[in-house]
Amino acid sequence: MKKIIHDVKGDVILSYQENGYQSLIDQFQKANYINIVTYNINTYEPKTELIKELRKVGNSTPITLVLNIPARRDDYINKKTVQIDQAAVNDAKNKIKYTLNVLERSKFGDLNVYFNFDNHSKLIMTDTVAYIGSQNFSDASKDNFELGLLVNDPREVSKINYRIFEEIKDNSILYATSEYAIVMEEIAEIMRDLLQNIRQDIFTLAGDEPYIPEIEVINIDNAYFPKQKWEEFKELHYRFEDIVDKLVNDYPSEFNKGKAEKKVEQLRDLVEDFASELDELANFMNNREESMMWKKFEQIDIGEDVDSALEGASEYVRNFKHDKFRDIEEIGDELVQSFDDIEQCINDIETVIDEIKDAMINKSVYQNIDLIKNYQ
Repeated sequence: MKKIIHDVKGDVILSYQENGYQSLIDQFQKANYINIVTYNINTYEPKTELIKELRKVGNSTPITLVLNIPARRDDYINKKTVQIDQAAVNDAKNKIKYTLNVLERSKFGDLNVYFNFDNHSKLIMTDTVAYIGSQNFSDASKDNFELGLLVNDPREVSKINYRIFEEIKDNSILYATSEYAIVMEEIAEIMRDLLQNIRQDIFTLAGDEPYIPEIEVINIDNAYFPKQKWEEFKELHYRFEDIVDKLVNDYPSEFNKGKAEKKVEQLRDLVEDFASELDELANFMNNREESMMWKKFEQIDIGEDVDSALEGASEYVRNFKHDKFRDIEEIGDELVQSFDDIEQCINDIETVIDEIKDAMINKSVYQNIDLIKNYQ
C-alpha cells in the first residue's frame, strides 16, 4: 500500500533539544481538533510534559491519538529456548500498564485512543497546521536531532487528515473513547456513506459554470438506485430511533427526550414522503427494466439484425420509462428540497445530542482491552 499527496508545501525544520512542532503545540487551545500519530510517548507520569499540554485542552476539542507500544510483542516465545520469555512479558506488562495509566480518559477533555502495533509514522496536526517528520510526541525526542515538514495551508492539512491520518486510524484498534464520539461517528457514517452516496446516485448536477450556475436536478435516465442502499435509506429513521432510545435510557435526566423524538418523527415523515415519490421508479429500475428489455427483444428479434433489435428493445423501455415516470422530473425541485430537509433534520438531531455532549464525553468506553493486554 502507498498513499501519495503531491506537491505539499511547507517549512522544513531541523530541531535539536527543542520540539520541531512547538508552534503547533502553541495552537492547541485554538484548534477544532487535534490528531496525533506517534510511535511512543513518555510513560513516566512526572515527565509527560507534552501529554500535559493535551490535558489543558477543553472538551470542545476532540483529541485522537494513535500510537504503538514498543515493548509489546505479538510473540513472547524465546526462539532459542522455545519457551516463554518472561522478561519480555514483564517488560510489555509494565509498558502497557504505564501507557494506559498516562492515557486515562478522566485526565483529559475529549481523548480518543487507538493502537496500531505496526505504526512507526509520526504526524501531529490540528485543523490548520500539520507536522510530518521523525519526532515522536514524546518529551525524550526533543533531545535528538529531528527533521520534519511543517504544513500551514489548511487545504493541504485537510488532505493530510483525510488521506493519511484517517487511513492509519482505520487500520488501528480503538481502545478508549467517549460515548459522544461513538454516536457522532455513527451519524457521520450515515451522512457520508448513505445520504451523500444516495444523493449523488439519484440527482445530477446540471449547468455550465461560470455562465450557467450548477443546480441539482433529477433525470430518470441517469438516476440510479442501488438496491441495498435504497432499502437502507427507506429505514433511515429506525437507526435514529435506536440512537435516541439509547440516549433516553442512558441519560434520563439530561437528554431532551421530547425535542429529540419530535425530530425523529419529522425525519420519518420526510424519508417516507421522499421514498414514496421515487419507490416505484426505484423498483422498476432494480427489478423490471432489464427483464422488460429482454422480453421485448425476444418479441422483435427475428435473427437478421441483432443490433437493431437490441436498440429497438432499449428504445421501447426508454419510452415506457419516460411515459410512466416523467412527472417525477417535473417535481425535481421539490425532491431536491425534500432531500435538503432530510439532511437538515439529521443536523437538528445532532444539535439535540450536542446539548449533553459533556455528559457523554465523561462516559468512557473501552474496547479491545484483551487484544492490547496480550501478555496475559
